[in-house]
Amino acid sequence: MEQIETVVVGAGLAGLCAARDLLDAGRQVVLLEARDRVGGRTYSVPFEAAGLTVDLGAEWVDPDQHQAMMHELARYGIDVEDTTSQTPLEPLSPGTEAGSWDSIVRICDRIGTQLNPSQPNWYEGLDQFDLPVTAFLASHALDINHLPTFLAHGFALQGAHPDEYSMLNLFHEFAAFGGVEAAFNGAESRIAGGAQSLSIAIAKKLGPALRLNYPVTRIAKTGEGVIVEGPAGQLLAGQVIVALPLNALSHLSLDMPLPTEAAQVIAEGHVGRAAKGWAVATLSEPIESVGWPHAVEVYSRRGARSEVVCTFAVAEPDHDAALADSWRVLATRHRHAVVHEEQLSHDWIADPYARGSWLSSAPGQVRGLHELADMSPPVLFAGGDFSRGWYGWMEGAVTSGRDVATRLLAYASDDSAPPATG
Repeated sequence: MEQIETVVVGAGLAGLCAARDLLDAGRQVVLLEARDRVGGRTYSVPFEAAGLTVDLGAEWVDPDQHQAMMHELARYGIDVEDTTSQTPLEPLSPGTEAGSWDSIVRICDRIGTQLNPSQPNWYEGLDQFDLPVTAFLASHALDINHLPTFLAHGFALQGAHPDEYSMLNLFHEFAAFGGVEAAFNGAESRIAGGAQSLSIAIAKKLGPALRLNYPVTRIAKTGEGVIVEGPAGQLLAGQVIVALPLNALSHLSLDMPLPTEAAQVIAEGHVGRAAKGWAVATLSEPIESVGWPHAVEVYSRRGARSEVVCTFAVAEPDHDAALADSWRVLATRHRHAVVHEEQLSHDWIADPYARGSWLSSAPGQVRGLHELADMSPPVLFAGGDFSRGWYGWMEGAVTSGRDVATRLLAYASDDSAPPATG
């Protein structure tokens, strides 16, 4: 059995950053990736029919807020493209939402000040808000039918159905951005060449430490070390960093003690299930809009051959049906837009290495996620799903990956790992 000092499982941004930092510190590292590519839920592909590269997964970075991402992009000479819209958003229901909108903004901004997103246990003392979004709105006598814009923007942040994800998630985003309006109108920028370009740049520096097409099916803590096992064979590691999406963990045999709530959240999985699709389109002008419950977020880009539009929706009853409904609604909302048959998407819920889109926790899961992030060596967990700050964002994947490497190096130095903060 091959013996390795540190094995990192999963070559998304978190695993790549962790492996790189450990290699830079002189550690012996192997990074295992089940796919034939790096990047995880960053996935940039050519859309040949349109003549441009599009992101089928993560796409956005906020240069004002996501400082770790900006540092990484600068490190590898990757630019960002400002995508500040010059197109007024299409109104959802003119004149009918103002009162409810003002009420929910006041309520959320007041509660958001009680939360410190820079603290790893940011959720403490806020159990009364750990309930579904629709239940929270009802508790304040707010009718969801009067708040389509709030639900649409909430989905853009959480990628889940408001019956399923916790309102506590939105309060974290409001506090992190500095308020409801700031969270819903962040200065989003697109990464030049696609979001996956950062993962590819990091991977190029790893050399033989990176092993693609190496799925892992079992991780077992033993007296001799940690066994990492898959169809390609077994490795014996001193320490292991598991940098996989939460929803993939229940399909991995984890033979080791786990804290109670951590084990529960692995068994349950998170509720993020966004469908994202691109289509070639004929447009008389750029379009951008939000809506609910279909074509929740819509924006357009121009390629070398044609224009394209992107739309998001809750993947129900499934990915394909949700996008089909959204294309129909988009054509009705933007009557001068003609959506063509050339379309491109990736079903993250069906993807065996993701089994969901970006993280959105259900009520009762935040402590379990913290327990996973805070586990001590020899097995640690990292990723955007477990970030103590910008969970669900590329920023969270980077900070979590770098933090877990720092913790592991501290453990190697004095047999104690500091608490997770990334």
